[in-house]
Amino acid sequence: MNPRGIIFLVGMPGCGKSTLARALAAAGLCSMADLDTAVEQRAGMSVARIMATQGEAAFRRMEAEALAAVAGCDAEERPLVVSTGGGVPCHGDNMGRMLAAGTVVWLQSAAERTVQRLAEAPGQRPAADRAMAEGRLREWHDELLAARAPAYARAHSTFDTTELDDVAAVAAAVERFRREYKL
Repeated sequence: MNPRGIIFLVGMPGCGKSTLARALAAAGLCSMADLDTAVEQRAGMSVARIMATQGEAAFRRMEAEALAAVAGCDAEERPLVVSTGGGVPCHGDNMGRMLAAGTVVWLQSAAERTVQRLAEAPGQRPAADRAMAEGRLREWHDELLAARAPAYARAHSTFDTTELDDVAAVAAAVERFRREYKL
């Protein structure tokens, strides 16, 4: 564990960052923060609406501001697990900020599972929805992963989240994470 008690979860859309963070918090192992939720609360609108009305540059600025606020805090009684958006590590000095502030864990899920999760959750990720409508969701995923992998690879460690699709699998992942990261 890192001295400030912050663990940042990074990885592709649909890899399980929010699912794992919520499950760890529900198990009483940590507090959690979700950067997309923080951005939405500050902006008073959804990420999709921000992207549609203000554009990606404005969203990325808001995301970096939310990250700076979280990265600057000290976890008090319990560790803080932060679910980041998939693009957070790839913009500005966000990855450097996370590496300096805590432990960064790249959540990796088999591409087939990640793509299936994206397909099962329309309306949550505008870029994935566009790719799905064009019949190229898998190609979009693979291209995005290739572009983002160098940033993700800077993480301190990796954690497999291929199996997060039922209660028992989530519980098993929580236990593996607890042991590995000493929560």
